[in-house]
This record gives sequence, C-alpha cells and structure tokens, in this order.
Amino acid sequence: MDVVEAIIADHVRFESLLRVLRARDTDAEAVRARRRQARTELADLLVGHAEAEESAVYPKVRELAGGGDHAEHGADEHIDGHRKLLALLDVEDVLSPEFERAVGKLANSLAHHLDEEERTLLNDARIQMDPATRAALGVAWAAERDRLIATGCGARDKVAALVPDVQPPQQREPLHHEALS
Repeated sequence: MDVVEAIIADHVRFESLLRVLRARDTDAEAVRARRRQARTELADLLVGHAEAEESAVYPKVRELAGGGDHAEHGADEHIDGHRKLLALLDVEDVLSPEFERAVGKLANSLAHHLDEEERTLLNDARIQMDPATRAALGVAWAAERDRLIATGCGARDKVAALVPDVQPPQQREPLHHEALS
C-alpha cells in the first residue's frame, strides 16, 4: 500500500462525507440520520488520518524527503482542522444554519490543507522516497489510523484534547429551589 495513494484515498473520502453533510432533501429525518452518521465517520477518519500522519509519516518525510517545513505546516493545519471539527461536533441540530456554517468552515479549511499537502508533502514523498519505503509507510500509517479509529478518536472530548487552549464545557451547577416557608 503506497502511503501517498492511501492518504489521497482518505482525502477523497473526506470530500464525499462533506457532500453528505451539505446535502438536503424533503425528508428531514433521513437527512438528519445521514448527517449524524457522516459527521461521526468524518470525525473519526479526520482525526485518525491526521494523527497517523503526524506519528507515522511526517517524521519519515522530514528525514528522507527534507520536508520539515511542510510537515510542521501540515501539523499546524491539522490543529486548525481539529478546531473546526470541534465546532461542527458542538452543533446539536444538524439541520440548522449553524451546522451548515460549521460544515462550510471545516470544508474550506480542509480543502486548503488537502491541496497544500498533495502539492508539497505527498509530491515530495513520491519524488524522494523509493516505492518500498512508501509501501512500508503506507502499512504503518493505515495500521495507526485504523487503531485510532477503533478507539473512537473523533469523539468530542478526544478532539478537544487535540486543540490547544480549548476548555472543556463548563459544568453548570443544578439550580436548587428551596421551598418557601
């Protein structure tokens, strides 16, 4: 499994899931169900994909392909994507305009990142790494991505932990009404 082709296959899946998140039709309940399922899948796939790149691929790209600056920039963009994903996960009503705005912001950030990554890091890997190295990286990357997905890495609390300076939601004290005497 060539790591470049495997990563690009996930990029294609991201775009497909974003289409589901944007799609509307007259059956609101069907749209709601599809959006919830697609949001969950996208969250797990995005986080697993990014974290596996940072642990299994980016270090090797820095070492073999001289892509240190591109790898650092990619990691920064992952944080931005996690922040926008977190905003999407925080929208309860998947039929609301707020949800659609959050999808748009995530889609724009993701499109920018995928374009840059494919033009820089992945092309560097194609040029600088031999096929055997790309294949070994592909296996390592896919195993780590799949391991992370199996842990539910796209859950809101896990995504929040990846974003610097995000505070967990404040727990409100329940209101206690004392009986009047």
